[in-house]
Amino acid sequence: MCSVQFCIGIQKYAHTMIKHTVLFALFSFSILSSLVNAQPLVKLDSLNKIELSEQDLWLQTPSLDSSPTFAELSSLYQNANRVTSTFGGSGAYITKIRLTNVKGMMDTWFVNLQANYLDIGAAYWQPEQGELTHLEKFGQIESESPKLAHSQVFSLPLGHEESGTLWIFIQAKMFPTPVVINIYSKTAFNNNQFFVNSLTSISFTVMMTLALIAFFIYIRTKYLVTLACVGYIGLHGVGWFAASGSLGHLFSLSAFNPVYAGIMIFPFAIAAASQFTKLLFNCQRDHYKLAKIFNLLSLVTLSLGIIMPFLPFSVSYLISHVIAIAWIPLCIGTGFFMLAKKDFRAKYYLTGNLLYGVTLAVYVISHAYKLNSDISLELVVQLALTIDCICILLSLSEWLQIQQKEFNRSYATSRIDPLTQIGNRFAQNEMLANLTGHYCFTFIDLDGFKEINDSLGHDEGDKFLIATANIIQKKLHGLGAIFRCGGDEFILVADIQNTQQAATRVTQLSDLIKETEKELQQIGWEHAGLSFGIATSFETLNQSECLSLADQRMYKHKQEKKR
Repeated sequence: MCSVQFCIGIQKYAHTMIKHTVLFALFSFSILSSLVNAQPLVKLDSLNKIELSEQDLWLQTPSLDSSPTFAELSSLYQNANRVTSTFGGSGAYITKIRLTNVKGMMDTWFVNLQANYLDIGAAYWQPEQGELTHLEKFGQIESESPKLAHSQVFSLPLGHEESGTLWIFIQAKMFPTPVVINIYSKTAFNNNQFFVNSLTSISFTVMMTLALIAFFIYIRTKYLVTLACVGYIGLHGVGWFAASGSLGHLFSLSAFNPVYAGIMIFPFAIAAASQFTKLLFNCQRDHYKLAKIFNLLSLVTLSLGIIMPFLPFSVSYLISHVIAIAWIPLCIGTGFFMLAKKDFRAKYYLTGNLLYGVTLAVYVISHAYKLNSDISLELVVQLALTIDCICILLSLSEWLQIQQKEFNRSYATSRIDPLTQIGNRFAQNEMLANLTGHYCFTFIDLDGFKEINDSLGHDEGDKFLIATANIIQKKLHGLGAIFRCGGDEFILVADIQNTQQAATRVTQLSDLIKETEKELQQIGWEHAGLSFGIATSFETLNQSECLSLADQRMYKHKQEKKR
């Protein structure tokens, strides 16, 4: 009997021990679980910047149509699914962070999220003691927060030794990079805000100024390459200004996130860049295959740019990246190709596009692979683009200089006599058309020119013409301009003010021609001479009559010399 009771007692004791062991295990597991799931405590002290690891920080929740209330936020958090990272994700995410101000004084902190494509951003501060605070909305739509380009930020005022939980809700169509959270002191944030916003504003201002310069050049020249340059610089500048969030800071919109405009503008900017490159290097004339490639790219990007606003943003986002991937090797390769062809317009074009292309490539890669960077890659690309735009305008100036040289060459060819290097009949007619006051015309004909050609040859005749033109030009000293108007005929055109000056000018020109004839005879043309006739506008009604009168007097002078 005793042994039976003893066995029963042992069983009860074992059952009790097992029960307590299980309860202790469950309690320990719950404690361990709560420790695992508890939010880390972030101490805000005198440090200027605190960076929170993005790993396992966020929970994914259903998207909303507007900024959530705290009750909605709490409900969402209870049913949210924890994710490793927001990188490459979309939709809505939520997190809560335990904070305590140990700085020893009341202060305002600034919470900075590296998420520029944000539609909705909401935050609440839940203190351990005190009332719940709804912080500023910090999304691009209806933003109330402090302005910082290339990211989002909101302020968090905390009292002395105040502790509590910071709730954050974010929603976007695309998270190209991980949403890292940085908490800045007031001084550090002000310095960072001034630095980032200043660089962004300066970059945009420079690009818009360069675009305006190119536009004014287009108004003056009407060259298509200058208009393409306006599109290249201007559209890139506006696009990246919008992508930085700065456009949204200027215009608060409730229905559309202006940051997405950067994606939509990009295809048009590349279309303009393609046409500029084609025209800059005269591809349609010198590199026909390249011209076809640039025309095709322009057509494709323009078409995509038109339809992208009607596509889901994720598709438009992908298209813009594909365009960038296609453009980077094309523009850099073209630069190297043209430089190898000794086309020195390429030195500026290649320098700018190499810098912009490399930074843009890194920027695109950062949307496919996680890159750790303390500075916004968007800002780096925007600054590289600014340098590229400066180089693009310099390459345009090189193109314009070449055009000016070609124009001067063709102008000279069409207006300069190739033998004597003085003005031809075209230049003479141009000058006569521009005469507004009184004038004096002198016709000159070479005596003995035919005999020189017949006896000594045309080479000697050419030397006689050249010598005559050179001596007259040397002796003119600003009295007028000389033109070769025929085989062995010249005309002098001079401005005069009044009849007294006309008489003086007639005497001066007569003496000049006689001295020229004497000098020609002294240097070997003994039997040559110059016959001339002079007439002024005071003697005739128009230029035609004046030219005719001078011609008659020249012919009369020639006949008199034969007697």
